Amino acid sequence: MVELLLKRYLWLIDTLKRGDEMTFDEISDKWDKSSVNDNGSELTKRTFYNHCQAISRHFGIDIECRRGRGLNLYYITNPEAIEENSLTKWAIDSFSLGELLLGNASISDKILLEDIPSGREWLKLILQSLQKNLMVDIIYENFVGVKFSGRVCPLCVKIFKRRWYVLCLIENNRRKIFSLDRIKSLCLNDKSFSYPKDFVPADYFHDVFGIIAGIERKVENIVIRTYAELPGYLRSLPIHHSQKELETKDGYTDFSLRLVPTFDFIQELLLHRDQLEVLTPASLRSEIASIVTKMKCHYESE
Repeated sequence: MVELLLKRYLWLIDTLKRGDEMTFDEISDKWDKSSVNDNGSELTKRTFYNHCQAISRHFGIDIECRRGRGLNLYYITNPEAIEENSLTKWAIDSFSLGELLLGNASISDKILLEDIPSGREWLKLILQSLQKNLMVDIIYENFVGVKFSGRVCPLCVKIFKRRWYVLCLIENNRRKIFSLDRIKSLCLNDKSFSYPKDFVPADYFHDVFGIIAGIERKVENIVIRTYAELPGYLRSLPIHHSQKELETKDGYTDFSLRLVPTFDFIQELLLHRDQLEVLTPASLRSEIASIVTKMKCHYESE
């Protein structure tokens, strides 16, 4: 029942978000044709008003009516509540995409999607832990066989490159990140912990690309030169929120970024092959050059 109501709330938010101002009859007509309405139920005005109140309570999104000459138009009065809340925005965007795809189920063989590796079965327990500040007992083993077993305090979850991760406090007040698809066992513990008041997940990952954070390397001012079609890709989907375009000349575009050059970031730079060159700092340029040289050695014939 809760899941069904959530889908209805998301449907209504998404419908008004895309439709701007709509009459009740227009909203009701959309509901009749929606894939969410799989049992063909009618959207009554009472149900509609109840949904509006629930959306305001749970999401902080206000739906009001603008009364005109015999025409009542419903609209979202504070659309910034969607844009400023990354979780709400992500949920609505994901729902909207899901409904679009379900509406085209007849051509499912022509829609190719990327799967997220296993591990989502642990996500519900971790979210319960975050909700109630409960410790969890975890058994974990990474891809090179390093094992971890113990009681941890989850601080936040993060999705990166199709994998879910959980950042935890472990013994001696250290932080460790776990990939959910490498967890062997996880269960909630009835022992609670005090969530650190000075810890803000978004701030913790603010100066990094990816999931490696809290390391000793400092924030660097990085300038990259991009070639061919890569400038267009980076304009439409920046590597990092700090990315700025510096200048464009015949054949290349320079961008600046301000972050910690972690393993994840270096991997991202190498992903773009010969269409990207690090200009500064010299230390990062040298590190990339060294990696490229080692890669070249793998392909040299004896």
